[in-house]
Amino acid sequence: MKLTFSCMMDLAKFPLDSQICTMEIAISKTIEELKLEWKTNNPVIMGKGLRMPQFEIVDIRASDCQESFQIGNYSCLVAEFYLSRSVGFHLVQSYLPTILIVVISWVSFWMDVDSVPGRTTLGVTTLLAVSSQSSGIQSGLPQVSYVKAIDVWMGTCSAFVFCALLEFTIVNYMWRRQPDIQYKAVSVATAAAATGVGGLLTPASLNGIVGVSAAVSCCDSNRLPQPNQYREVPIYTKILARKIDEWCRFCFPLAFITFNGIYWPYYMLA
Repeated sequence: MKLTFSCMMDLAKFPLDSQICTMEIAISKTIEELKLEWKTNNPVIMGKGLRMPQFEIVDIRASDCQESFQIGNYSCLVAEFYLSRSVGFHLVQSYLPTILIVVISWVSFWMDVDSVPGRTTLGVTTLLAVSSQSSGIQSGLPQVSYVKAIDVWMGTCSAFVFCALLEFTIVNYMWRRQPDIQYKAVSVATAAAATGVGGLLTPASLNGIVGVSAAVSCCDSNRLPQPNQYREVPIYTKILARKIDEWCRFCFPLAFITFNGIYWPYYMLA
């Protein structure tokens, strides 16, 4: 007899999954007419050189079974094939490229805040690369209604790259903000310093950002403010923008390492 069997697989842990494929053989003869039994030694013999491209055969278990119908009981034979998927291909083709893409997206945290073209290009390029990688993987898989392990991985990697791009958007917005209250405070302080020595303010002194130019009629020239004495005070939002970049240099890798510490044991040991 030459038979062809199919195996219904559960892909919830794909590609870190192990499958059990069952082969059941029965003949339309009742137990009174025919009883099927496995051989005692080596009930299932595999062909020499038989290999599967994606799986390794871990174990084969043979057992007997019995089914009941209205016309009688039938004996049957059951063979269970325990298969373990080979992860090497998916590590090279799926996991390693996405890890590198996520790490490359962190390079933007070491770039200047005002380098908009470079950071934008890097963020968009890495996001498109992850999306293309995910689409290529999904195209070769059957459409199932549940979430697979590879879906969790690709979704998390896409989230990391998107958050890196979103972080740059927030930081750049904070960097471009110029609150008037900061400049007004500097201007008032400059004007007070200039009038305190009894001088007359010129239009250049009203700017209050770079410096003060004061002309006096009768005063001690040593008390006049020097040209470089009053400079632009660093804006708090700009300082915070740089701090966010510095925090993300450590927070993003730490979060990704934590995710890997949960992902791999959960799908490989569970």
